[in-house]
Order: sequence, then C-alpha cells, then structure tokens
Amino acid sequence: MTTSGVGTRSVLRVGIGGLGVGATAMMAEAAAHPRVKIVAGADPRPEAREKFASQFGAETYRTLEDMCESPNVDLVYVMTPNRMHAGHAVVAAEHGKQVLLDKPMGLTLAECDAVIQAADRNGVRVLVGHTQSLDPANLRMAEIVRTGELGRPLMINTWFYSDWFYRPRCPEELDPSLGEGLVMRQGPVQVDMVRMLGGGMARGVRASTTAIHPDRPIEGAYMAYVEFENGASASLTYNAYAHFDSTELTWGLGLRGRVVDPDTNLKSRRQMASLSKEQENAYKDSTRYGNPRASGGVITGEGAMRHAFFGITLVSCERGDVRQTPEGIMIYGDDKHWEERIPAGDGYSRRYTTVELDAMYDAWSRDAPLTLHDARWAKGTTEICLGILQSARDRREIPLAHQTPYRGAGAVM
Repeated sequence: MTTSGVGTRSVLRVGIGGLGVGATAMMAEAAAHPRVKIVAGADPRPEAREKFASQFGAETYRTLEDMCESPNVDLVYVMTPNRMHAGHAVVAAEHGKQVLLDKPMGLTLAECDAVIQAADRNGVRVLVGHTQSLDPANLRMAEIVRTGELGRPLMINTWFYSDWFYRPRCPEELDPSLGEGLVMRQGPVQVDMVRMLGGGMARGVRASTTAIHPDRPIEGAYMAYVEFENGASASLTYNAYAHFDSTELTWGLGLRGRVVDPDTNLKSRRQMASLSKEQENAYKDSTRYGNPRASGGVITGEGAMRHAFFGITLVSCERGDVRQTPEGIMIYGDDKHWEERIPAGDGYSRRYTTVELDAMYDAWSRDAPLTLHDARWAKGTTEICLGILQSARDRREIPLAHQTPYRGAGAVM
C-alpha cells in the first residue's frame, strides 16, 4: 500500500459522496472523530450542498467524480445508491483515494472484482462498512468465537423484525432491477454478522424470499440457512412487514442503540396507507440531508449510550452460548452465567462508523493493510446475499466459492 504523504499527516481528510438519508448518522460520527476531518461533499441536490458547506465549511461538488479531483481529499466515503457503489468506488480508487464504501459492495461479483482490481492497481484500501456488525459488542462476540474461549462454534441464530418495508421510498428504491429490496439493502449487515461469528468460511446457502405487494415489488422478508466449513450452521430471519417488532426482544433498543417507540410499526403501516405514490416520494425527499425532516445525524438521549441491535443474535458454542445486551454481552457457560460490560461510547465514540474510521485511519497512517472488512471480505458477504436471491429463484442450495476467513478486528478492538 502506498499513499503520498502518509506518515506526515495526523488527520484523514474525508469527502462524502452522496448526502442522503444514510449519510447523516455517518457525518455525525466522522465530525466527532479526533483523527478525521470532513473536507468535501458531493450531491446533485443544491440544497444538500448548501447545507453541507454551511455545516462543515467544506468544498462541495455536484458529482463524486468531480470531488475525486480535489487534492484535499484523502478518503472518499461512498454513500450513493446501491447501483452506483461499485462504479464510484472504482472512480475513487483510480484517483488514488482511500475508499470507505457503504454496503452492498456491488450488485454482482464482477462489480466486486472491479473494485478489488482498481484498489490493487492503485495501491489504495477499500473498507466496506456493514454498520451494526461492527458494533463493539458484536466484535467481542466474534472474538470469543474466533479465539475458541467457549470451544468451536456450533450454530448461530439471528432474527430481525422491523418496519423497513413500509418506510417511505422513492420509485428507484422500489425497483428490484436496480439492486433494491431487503436482501441487498439490509441483508449485508445480517450476513456479515453471521460470517464473523461463524469464522467467515461459508460453503453454501439455501434461502427463500417473500414479496407480497404488487405495487411494492421488492422483497420484504427472507429466511436463509448457511453452512460453514468448520461445521457450524446459521439461520437468518428478517421480516420487514411491520407487524411484530423484534425490539420487544432487545430491551426496546434498535439500530442505533436508542429506545424505539413500541408503536413504530403500526405508525409506519398507517402512514403508508394514507400516502399516494407522489406523496410518498415527496415525503422521502423531505427526509434527505438539507431538507426539512432531515435529522442531521445527531445522536442524543439516554439510548445513545446503549449498544446497537440488529435484531437479536444468539451464538452457540461447545461450552456456552453468547448474546448481546444493552451494556455488552451475556455469556452462558457450563457452570455459570455472567455479563461482560463493553463501553458503547458517548453517542459517537466507538460506535460502528467510528470503528470503520479507526480501522481505516490506522491502516492509512501506518501504510499497512486493513485489519478488518477489506474488499475481499466484503465480496464474500455480497456473494452470500446474491446467493440468497439466487436460491430463492432456483429453489436449491447455492455453493459459495469466494469466502475469506474472519481474522478478528485487530487494532480496532
């Protein structure tokens, strides 16, 4: 790995490509990171660029391609729509920028290969963020399994029930041909958690998906079964049709470690029933960064001190079981049960985006390889997501050929 000036600078200068809904929380963590500075942003919407320039005193560009021309940007954080992820990652790599890429890495394995090849060709790093899989409590569970503290892993069960399907969407987000749908939008996080806990080397996946609304043709639920080379197996369930809410099983805490309104799912279904397609599109647009309903990515309240829950996950090993708690993890051993407390941070510190930025900064500043979630690892996660979709279509098990072992979080733990 080579990057001009590495070792002489103490701050990683970040340009954000895509100032949408998903970028707001990441902006808050990046802005609070002591070794990161937001210096640029790219988005086709003038209101987003104006807000961004005002908030961060940063350069703004209409396109990610233009932003990559800036000599003031060290890393490009790609937060554009799914169908643009791989192409934008390649552009950034070809300009010699480090890349932090939102999930999924790409919509095909060929797109993943294009990103890997561009990174290798230009001597840059690509880290694909899988959000809640990198919450410190999940990293600790994966470390317990990896080091064999409770013996070898036997099985992993993970459930998530949410209102995701009934959140306001623009027309492109309801088009499965554009890489939308539950599996490619949310599946990478759940799959990534399972791969970390199972050791990474999955050998096959069998799955089914469900799409029940003709006017919203993306899938809204899936079930998958994954087997690993070490003999472990995993079941993955995600139902986003907004009936049951799995926060009932996670102390009322949701994706950002905050208390969730128990009526969230009911409210989401009622809202969708009351909106026309035009109203839904307008509502979604109003939640984008720079518009009236945008949160600005501020994390506040008592719940910000708790760990992030992507549903509930239980790991069974030879000598015990492990699950996440609001304050850390609970371990059920042969002769005792105990809770291991793990700091969740002050609302920004050590949350999952911070873990991603820590890993990238550490590798960049030392001119070293990434310690976790590099492009080849991310290709393995994408392979399983694509396998879920293919298995559902073909009604058969899909063999996997591009998996990589989980080696731990290294310097970020």
